[in-house]
Amino acid sequence: MIFEKPFKGVPDGEIYPVDYEPGDECPPELEAAAIECGAVTPEEGAAKPTAAKKASAK
Repeated sequence: MIFEKPFKGVPDGEIYPVDYEPGDECPPELEAAAIECGAVTPEEGAAKPTAAKKASAK
């Protein structure tokens, strides 16, 4: 997925947030958060994050 809006997130293996710009590739571990924030649009056929998945991420 490609970012459509600016997004700040901490990818796996990092300890500081990274600023992503529109056109940057979204790391798989940040896809659910980016979709929820509207920074990326889910690809056709991709499963959207569910409430159960979000609740277990806490």
